[in-house]
Amino acid sequence: MRTNSFRALVLSTCALVATGCDSLFFIEAEAEEICKAEPDVDFPAAFPGTLSIEYSMEFPLGDFDEVLPQDTDVETELRLKGFEVTSSTDLSGIERASVSVVRPGTSESILIGEYRRTNTSPTQSIRLTGSGAVNLLDMAREDALELTFEARGSLPTRDWNARIEACAGVRAKANYFDLVF
Repeated sequence: MRTNSFRALVLSTCALVATGCDSLFFIEAEAEEICKAEPDVDFPAAFPGTLSIEYSMEFPLGDFDEVLPQDTDVETELRLKGFEVTSSTDLSGIERASVSVVRPGTSESILIGEYRRTNTSPTQSIRLTGSGAVNLLDMAREDALELTFEARGSLPTRDWNARIEACAGVRAKANYFDLVF
């Protein structure tokens, strides 16, 4: 796991009277980039008629939530910076792929990145791009998130192995005004 930057800021957002903002102060925690790589993931050969595969990985948030107040509402967003699958096997048959965050304790997921094949040239790597910042509600308080990768299309008919790397930025913001007064 690699974390390039972590910061917590107490900022004055705006004058309450001048702009009508509902909060004078807030505390913000941000991890600009957290990365996790799994260098040796095995996938089984696809049987004829198999249209998709799925793989889940734990994505650590570490001590990201330690600076957040416990008894306040927290706005959280996650931005996928990159999700890459690299193999020695040809992956050009994969037409679509997605990566989602699974809400803890449920089967509900939030789409955070997608891939669509744009050409038929042989390739051994697919890179999913983020779909923008996604509101994670209060999931920043978790130690880790579950990311689920799903690929669809003409899958390799032999067992194959891949390196998977996920990188994301996480930001959380809590109203500090309620804690002071």
